[in-house]
Amino acid sequence: MMSNFLLDTETLVYDFYSDKLSDKEIYNLIENQKKLKWLPFVILPLIIMLRNSLVALSLNIGVFFYDMESKISYKKLFNVALTGEFVLVLVGGFKIVYFLFIKTDYTLQDIQQYYPLSYTSFLDIENIEPWLIYPLQTINLFEIGYFFVLVYGVYKLLKNKYLKSFEITAISYGTGLTIWIGLVMFLTLNMS
Repeated sequence: MMSNFLLDTETLVYDFYSDKLSDKEIYNLIENQKKLKWLPFVILPLIIMLRNSLVALSLNIGVFFYDMESKISYKKLFNVALTGEFVLVLVGGFKIVYFLFIKTDYTLQDIQQYYPLSYTSFLDIENIEPWLIYPLQTINLFEIGYFFVLVYGVYKLLKNKYLKSFEITAISYGTGLTIWIGLVMFLTLNMS
């Protein structure tokens, strides 16, 4: 949302579609995007709530199986997941700073495919199969930071050994993340 405001995305859209669509079609596309610019403000909170609900659910399942004597409410685990969300917000800020100050000559595809501090930053993304891009983008420092926020939150809630909290989080959140990545890969393969 902020990237559309700070980065010149209209010009990028025009450049991207200039050889595929007529000027009038591109103009209509940009106008339709302007009319729907309120949509991310509605959808993004829903996505965040859904993602945090799924993370809290996976942590809740992990706590249930690993530490059955502890009664931790789903709400507390949801708050841990929501706290970790602030690490993921840094991704957008880092991306905006990158395109404003570091790589000032960029395309629409550059903005869409760039994920800061990820494994794909070291690869030529043009030569990667589309279904592999998301899993490789998931290997990043922000995801590792998010994981350790979850570990620390579980550690504080359970008041147990840090290593046990690490294990609970790794198994429960790791399983959920693996299922999610598999789903995204499956959908990408079917849509291409």
